[in-house]
Amino acid sequence: MDQGQQPDRLAGRRAASATRRALLFGRHEQLDRHLDVVRSSLIDRMIKGLAIIALLGVPASLTRSLSTGWVPLYGLHLLMGIVAVSLFLYRERLSDRFKATAVLVIFWVVGVAGLLSLGLAGAGMWWLVISSLLMSMLYSIRAGLVVMGLVLVVMSLVGVAFYLGALPVPSTAGNYLRSPKAWASAIIGATLMPLIVFQAVAALHASTIDLLKQSAEQRALIRDLATHDELTGVPGLTLALDRLEQSLRAIPRSGRKVGLLFIDLDGFKAINDSHGHEAGDSVLMTVARRLRLNLRSEDTVARIGGDEFLVILTGLGDSGDTAVIAGKLQRLLGEAIEYGDQTISVGCSIGVAFAADVSYDAEDMIRAADAAMYQAKRAGSNQIRLAPPPAR
Repeated sequence: MDQGQQPDRLAGRRAASATRRALLFGRHEQLDRHLDVVRSSLIDRMIKGLAIIALLGVPASLTRSLSTGWVPLYGLHLLMGIVAVSLFLYRERLSDRFKATAVLVIFWVVGVAGLLSLGLAGAGMWWLVISSLLMSMLYSIRAGLVVMGLVLVVMSLVGVAFYLGALPVPSTAGNYLRSPKAWASAIIGATLMPLIVFQAVAALHASTIDLLKQSAEQRALIRDLATHDELTGVPGLTLALDRLEQSLRAIPRSGRKVGLLFIDLDGFKAINDSHGHEAGDSVLMTVARRLRLNLRSEDTVARIGGDEFLVILTGLGDSGDTAVIAGKLQRLLGEAIEYGDQTISVGCSIGVAFAADVSYDAEDMIRAADAAMYQAKRAGSNQIRLAPPPAR
């Protein structure tokens, strides 16, 4: 403890507490990274599915040329099949954005080409519709709706073009519909594609449920860590201020006077230097435990700094009661602490503030007890000082 002029440290403690809470909220970044992993897994599943369709469906599509003759659509299917297999083979080297774009391009190329070539006789429209579903899963519902709107525009334009004769009805349509190979190709696409999409949706759903559970656990942990000291488990400054303010506001209604002890350990730095920080942590946990076990359930113990504690006492008769409790706790904390095969001793300086009415607010009361503790520190170790009543 600096022996110079007594500073106002409450603002510094609150800033440190706010910084700590901000760091805790950084845990949400872990969930964001998990979400990126889920999205990447979904993209890879779709690439794998397209590769399977390419290996099974493209040969079936090419053999249709034996019945219908060669049409440009088959060459396009072959090209997209090569692209799909290449994506699968080199997926580890490609970025998620590139892979997602490539998957959507494949769906649109196959879909639009099939729609222009065969109209309602082909499966092109289903490739386009599924592309909107993929867009909603990979990005957002709004993005999926935008793509669905584009699908409706494309299908409407193609339908009008067929109706007006701008796009001729393919002369091979009859052969196409009577070809077993065409039906085999259609069945492969109609069964494998939905199966792959459903599998991806199921995986996304399971991952989303897992993310929601993790998010709920993270929020609960953040709330706890933001209001409680991680080492000792007792409340921190934020929660202590809230409880003290509530106790002070209740004085006119309940008549229950409030005492506040500001406790600073004596010789704590020497313990860290001589025995190590693990020993210091053990001392802090022991101090917090002794305070909790020797106070009433309606009282509050809080750790607000490295070796600084607050004790909020309610239902007191007068300031003398607060001083008596302070003396009892000082003797209790002065008892030896066993650490491994060593015995550690620590003392404490205590500043006492007492509120019989609403003259204090929470921050002013803590400052008053802090100033009294500082005076106790200057007087020597293991001292107790009572803060003067607030000026009216």
